[in-house]
Amino acid sequence: MMKSKKIRDTQSNTDSVFENFSSDWWNDKGAFKPLHSFNLLRVKYLLDSLDLPNKNSLKGKSILDIGCGGGIFCEPLARLDANVYGIDSNESSILAARKHAKKNNLKITYKQTDIKELKNSQKFDVITCMEVLEHVDDVQIVLKKIKSNLKKDGLFIGSTINKTFFSFIFAILFAENILKIVPKNTHEWKKFIKPSHLKKILIYEDFKFIDFKGTSYNPLLNRWKFKQDKSINYIFSARL
Repeated sequence: MMKSKKIRDTQSNTDSVFENFSSDWWNDKGAFKPLHSFNLLRVKYLLDSLDLPNKNSLKGKSILDIGCGGGIFCEPLARLDANVYGIDSNESSILAARKHAKKNNLKITYKQTDIKELKNSQKFDVITCMEVLEHVDDVQIVLKKIKSNLKKDGLFIGSTINKTFFSFIFAILFAENILKIVPKNTHEWKKFIKPSHLKKILIYEDFKFIDFKGTSYNPLLNRWKFKQDKSINYIFSARL
């Protein structure tokens, strides 16, 4: 019972925050403006990590997006012909995702659930977990479940926030309270994850070819870029 509860808590702490902004998912000037611009980097990193012959197509690839929200990351993947499956524990977010996908004639499967509900027999070529792990109570339990739903040689890719003094200053103090570029109370610093800690868990769970890349956001230009420094945000990939 404890194991199920811990997985259930994966996104529950932020549900109330995202509930208040659920109608704003597809307003690229609103609360989720940074996530819309982050897509350029996220899609590029995913494509580079897969190293496909055709960089403009994900045809034939099955992708699970955990914590999909309103579908911001799912839609560009669907436009690249991937078979996309998005899950989120927040009902309003899933409804917003379905509505927007239907409006744009995109075939994406959305379900209100968390990863613990997925059968182990449901296997994916790629599992993405973008801006989710920093809300999780027990990262290792979540990674175990991700591992069970990945195909052999499958790719796990995600982005999260480092646990440093700088991440507290910029991701919480500035981003939430001063600049207000993300909803207030979105993050808890104690749940942020150092890359070294995440790498240990990935290795323990038999992931290989682990890669970390720093990312940074310029709120004035609304632009993200890759960088060597991982002291605030970073993106990562690993294979089974």
